[in-house]
Amino acid sequence: MNASISTITTSKSTVINELSQMSNLFKTECYTENIKELAFQFIHYSAIIEDMSPDTISTRVTRLRQFVGFCDRFHKTNITELSIRWLDFYFYEYRKNHAASTTNAAKRVLKAFFKWCRERMNLDCINPNLVKSRKNAKPRPRYIQHRIIQSVLQKTAESGYERQVNMLIDFAYDTGLRISELCRTSYNDIDGLNLYVKGKGSKERTVFLTERLKCKLEEFVTDYNRFYGPLFRLNDKTARVWMQRTFKEYANIHMTPHQLRHSFAVRLLISGCDLITIQKLLGHSDISTVQIYLQIKDELAESQFYKAMKNAQGY
Repeated sequence: MNASISTITTSKSTVINELSQMSNLFKTECYTENIKELAFQFIHYSAIIEDMSPDTISTRVTRLRQFVGFCDRFHKTNITELSIRWLDFYFYEYRKNHAASTTNAAKRVLKAFFKWCRERMNLDCINPNLVKSRKNAKPRPRYIQHRIIQSVLQKTAESGYERQVNMLIDFAYDTGLRISELCRTSYNDIDGLNLYVKGKGSKERTVFLTERLKCKLEEFVTDYNRFYGPLFRLNDKTARVWMQRTFKEYANIHMTPHQLRHSFAVRLLISGCDLITIQKLLGHSDISTVQIYLQIKDELAESQFYKAMKNAQGY
């Protein structure tokens, strides 16, 4: 076998297609102890067998290329030659040029790689349980205030030529979809007030539309003839640019589409929605991922207290 990790692109848009075309190399997994060839097989397994997203595959390719390149510099070619002390040395050098979060991401990739080598290829290599990530404090989620989003929606609604970006922002804020999920959504994914979403790692979930959004969407679909294909017919990059440009023009703020996802979660939490429901709607597999929103709730505790007291009735 001549394929190695260096032959794979890191382009999110083409990496899956390229790996699919290489499938004839892997009717069965080929036994090898060569690090480059194992890395290639692991990427192929992640993309074709585990059906991971292009984003995840691109990240894994990048991290493994860095590791393989480092091994090459020190003439390490056989995976059974590597020890946990060697891996510690690698990350000692890696941290000099990379942030802690990036280092942790690289550790997760190599942990998965060594686990695959041991379990799938039956190789005596580094125990993946010895690869430990450094715990970092989870950052406070950045969200956009409801009044700002509503102001932008109102201003773009008044302009006919901005109707599509208005629908894009409204849909994102009311459903909490990731930008990639948003751009893939089609009218056929909607059944009544249910929207069926295929998210990260091909996980499927159901989110719900409000009556208001459904009525607005029906008008949009009819006027723009979007009954077939993606609703917005934009790629991730274009949708992101449109949103950022709109918020800069009408609210004078720099934002990312992911902040609308945070805003969706914060709005639900403040309105009394429980974390498990928010977790399911966002498509997270671990409840700890959404616990960062409790930071926001703590910050708003004072204003929520006075608002509740103002509306409270005697008993």
